[in-house]
This record gives sequence, C-alpha cells and structure tokens, in this order.
Amino acid sequence: MQWRVAFWISEVFWTSPMLGIKAILGLVPINLHLKKLYRWFLLCESSLLSNHIISNILSSNRPQERNHHISSIDHLTVKQRLQLKSPLIDVDDKHNQFFLFFSFFNKEFKPRNRLIDLFSDHFSFHFHFSNTKKHIEKLDEIVLRASSNPSSTIISDTSIKNHITTFISHIHFYNKPVVKTIYRAINITTTEAELFAIYCGINQVVTNSDVNHIVIITDSLYTPKRIFDSSVHPYQIYLAAISQELREFFSKDSHNCIEFWDFPSKQKWLLHYSVDKDTKRIVFTPLFPYKSSWDFCRKTECDLILSQWRMLFQASDSKGRNFLDLLDDDLNFIKPSSIKGRS
Repeated sequence: MQWRVAFWISEVFWTSPMLGIKAILGLVPINLHLKKLYRWFLLCESSLLSNHIISNILSSNRPQERNHHISSIDHLTVKQRLQLKSPLIDVDDKHNQFFLFFSFFNKEFKPRNRLIDLFSDHFSFHFHFSNTKKHIEKLDEIVLRASSNPSSTIISDTSIKNHITTFISHIHFYNKPVVKTIYRAINITTTEAELFAIYCGINQVVTNSDVNHIVIITDSLYTPKRIFDSSVHPYQIYLAAISQELREFFSKDSHNCIEFWDFPSKQKWLLHYSVDKDTKRIVFTPLFPYKSSWDFCRKTECDLILSQWRMLFQASDSKGRNFLDLLDDDLNFIKPSSIKGRS
C-alpha cells in the first residue's frame, strides 16, 4: 500500500524529491533493503534441521556428533575458501558470530505432549485493568496472600544498556524472606532475558514442595505467552527448560497452577518499581568479547541498515533543499525509519 502512495505523490508533485518522499513514508531505499535481506539470509541456515544438506556442508564449528559431509567446507584449504565466491562461505563465517537457541526435536514440543495440551487449565493470563487503582489493589492482595498461604510471587523486570541486559527478580515466598536475584547477559534481546528470568524464578520456586500456586508479575504478557508457543522460533531452548519445570510442578498435584499478571513500569507500583529501579541503577562493563544470540544478531543487522539509511539521507542533496525537518514531542528531529511489518 505504501508504494502506491509514493507513486501517487511523485506523479502529482513532480518537484518533490524521491528521497524525501521515501523518508516520509518510511520506505528504505531498495539497495539497503536488499542488503538487509541478504544479511538475514545468512542467518536462515541456523534455523534449518541438523540433518539438512546445507547444514552438513558447512564448517565443523558445529556439535561434534554431526558427521562431515564429503562436500563439507572443512575440506577446503584457506586459499580455496578465499577464492570461492559463494554465499555458503558468508553463511559459514556468520554462523561463528552467534549461538543458537533452536531445539527442533525436543519432546516438550511434540503434539499431544505440550503443556497447552495436557495442562491447559493450570495456567492463566491476567491483563492490566483499565482502572489502575483497582489493578494495584489486586496485586497487593496477591502479594499478601503469598505471605500467608503456600504460594509464591515472582516480580521481575529487565533493562538494556550498551547491549548489556540486566534482569532482576524479587521472589516472595510463603513464610520466608524475600529472595532477590540478579542476572546479566551480553548481546541478547529483551524477550530472551525475560524468558531466562522467568525460568530462574520458576526453578527456585518449584524446589519448595509446599508451594502450589505461583504468580509471575512482569511489565508485559507478550513474553510469558511465548512459553506455550510450540512453533519454530529462536527461543525454543528457553521454552524447553521452562516447560520441563512447569510439567513437573503441574504433575505433583492437580491443584498446582501458575498465573501471569502484567503491570507497566510507568505506573510505578511500589514492588515492581523497586525492581525496575534496580535494573537501571546497576552498571556492568564486560571484560571479554561475547557472541550474540541469533535473535539479537538479526535485530542488529536491521538496526545497522536503518542507521546507514539515516546517514545517507542526512548527507544527500537528493532530499531537496526545502525539505521540512519535522519534530517529535520532545522537540527532536524525526529521523527516517522503516514501516513496521515490512521485511
């Protein structure tokens, strides 16, 4: 739909520069768009099954149990690798820059064996009420109940600064002091950090045999809902670990259950706000180089192309001398971007 509008504008206003029109409509230049697609293509091999022919051809920087294919890149000399003009070489080099979280054949994702198939009545999601005061009262009631009943409440939050993700959880146990945990990771996405924080919280809670009710409070329910998503995506290794913990917890007693509640950080509920403040206060500097997660690597490639698009736009005269610089609500110049939903 956007390209039709762009062509309509260019036909009506013949003096309008095409680069300026693309910036207004959120259309990335075709050369940068193709570069982004190629870089994403280099990541696609990692989502293939381990017995796929392309996976077998690539280098031995893979799990040791994988057999070497007769046409494997491993059999090439360094000179042959440099002379070979093939996307497979780029794919192989790219693969060494990130670590994988795919788990295709895990039993937790088998049909009729998933949590959603066997324990669909043991978990529930509760969205933020339109009445914030009422929602806060409900959350306060849940926390108080955790202190007097065999239940546990996990309040977690994440923060990313300079590619360093900090995620903290406060676990309110029944008849026990509050347990505070902090984790750090380099070059992962917020979703991955939140899933790991949820796993660590559940892992600590289920070891207590007295607990039969778990409540997890986060600033969004998007991530917890991924726990019960059995499709192929780069978070499978997290989901497999969480599913295994929940399966054991649900199997202990038919009344065991888990609830997920959301509460936006901007509402500043006292207990959640203290966790959010801790994640942003702690500063950590990495000492060694780290690999990136698959999803983070994909996001980085997109951000890099978008950064190049902004630099090209600012340095180019093709945008027009009279191009109007628009301001956002904070009086900052609006930079060219890409429309969400477009690959």
